[in-house]
Amino acid sequence: MEEGTRGSEIERLKAELAALQQKLEERERSEASLRAENARLRSLFDQLPVGVWATDLVGNVLMANSESQRLLGVLDGTEPSPKAPPVEEWGESTVYLHGDKSTPYLLEELPHARALRGESVRTAEVFLRNENLPEGAWHEVHAAPLRDAAGTQMGAVSVFISSESRKNFEEEVALRNKELVASESEKSELIARLRMAVQDLSTPILTLWEDVLALPVIGVVDSRRSAEMMERLLDEIVRSQSRFVIIDLTGVEVIDTSTADHFMKLVKAVGLIGARCVLTGIRPAVAQTLVDLDVNFGQLETLRNLKHGLRYCLRWLDAEDTGQNTVSEGEARRARWS
Repeated sequence: MEEGTRGSEIERLKAELAALQQKLEERERSEASLRAENARLRSLFDQLPVGVWATDLVGNVLMANSESQRLLGVLDGTEPSPKAPPVEEWGESTVYLHGDKSTPYLLEELPHARALRGESVRTAEVFLRNENLPEGAWHEVHAAPLRDAAGTQMGAVSVFISSESRKNFEEEVALRNKELVASESEKSELIARLRMAVQDLSTPILTLWEDVLALPVIGVVDSRRSAEMMERLLDEIVRSQSRFVIIDLTGVEVIDTSTADHFMKLVKAVGLIGARCVLTGIRPAVAQTLVDLDVNFGQLETLRNLKHGLRYCLRWLDAEDTGQNTVSEGEARRARWS
């Protein structure tokens, strides 16, 4: 009876040992499968083209992939590293700057620090520099609280994406825009100077002789240009105290009633400040047009060319200097045709 009981006990123990052995084998297979799965996840994690960095609530690294080492310049491997400082020491090893690359981040402003306080941060730009990144690097950072299945926060996770190429492109574009603005400003100044030079060249006032000025007119005379001509000519007459102005129309190919009116106003203005005008160089086509338009220059003296105009003015000056009030008709005729 005792032998039967002992045999039953042995069989029971054998069965329990077999069951235990089976459980151990299943556990080993499960652990092997889990290790393989972890290895695959670790490999996938390390091959991500972005840096992923998870910490506990005090900032100790729980998990970090190899891209974090390159981007942050503070991790020395794919496993949590003793070189990754807790959050309260981050500012001691790395300088974090805002988008202007000059304003430092406060510790509590950093995306990961905000995530540790329960915030979710999207697309924060950070420029960081440390001993491993002496030239600095641009990062686009996304951070969020790390929670367990029950929803309790156990830390924070940050994703780092290099934005170096984009920022370099933006800086290059900004530099090019600045250069373009400077270039456009220089061009505007040059155009303004050229416009003034063209105005001076298109309305030159020449001193032909003492007390005799010449105003060669070239091209079309409109209201704006006639106002500029009048202003410059009157200023020069007052400055030089000239007594005669020869308005030479050799360069004017077309004239109409409005243009003739501009010249008449110019002549009247010159007369009001005590000088006299002489018109020279009227082309045959212009003369025909003036006749057709019935334009009358009144007592204004008109001569063939600039040489005759100068001769006429000199004879008037000689007459005034010798005490004569006018030039005789014969002298005026000689001035016209000699």
